[in-house]
Amino acid sequence: MEKLSKHQIIVLIIAVLALGTGAGLFVGSRLYKPAPNPLPQIVDNPSTVDIAPTVPVSINVYVTGAVLHSAVYALPEGSIVRDAVAAAGGAANDADLIAVNLAAQLQDGEQVTVPVKSLDGTSSAVSSTSPSSSVHARISINRGTLADLDTLPGIGPAKAQAILDYRAQHGLFKRLEDLQNVKGIGTKTYEDLKSLITL
Repeated sequence: MEKLSKHQIIVLIIAVLALGTGAGLFVGSRLYKPAPNPLPQIVDNPSTVDIAPTVPVSINVYVTGAVLHSAVYALPEGSIVRDAVAAAGGAANDADLIAVNLAAQLQDGEQVTVPVKSLDGTSSAVSSTSPSSSVHARISINRGTLADLDTLPGIGPAKAQAILDYRAQHGLFKRLEDLQNVKGIGTKTYEDLKSLITL
């Protein structure tokens, strides 16, 4: 057998090393398996995340007068006077419900006063001076609109607006007598109106 030259031996060694390196890489690639991608995180519907439950809004209303249980009651927003009277146990036997607008919507901090019928049993909302007297419901100075207040004798559009402005600046009237604090409404005008108005 012919002896290999020094150059051939070097070439052979390089070839063997190259084969060994390639085999090692091949085996390593078969043994190494990349970690699987993590499962996608399931996210709740964004529109339902961190949304606080809706809390019903309530208003506080003081119900007094001819009702069974005068007190401050918490009522749902949007309640009307009829709901307030019902919360107070209902109207008393001598209640003058004709003088109350049971359909009027309530506001927070409002006072509902149910008047009592007069001693002769007639409604305080009815003028009994003559047989031909017509029935007039009392106008609420706390809930009346500009058009409602304008129907009162001696109260034109200007004074009606002054009443609305007073309510906006000072809040609801606590007493009927407080109407005299409105600019343009004096004692005489109040005396003419007090039997025609209510809180």
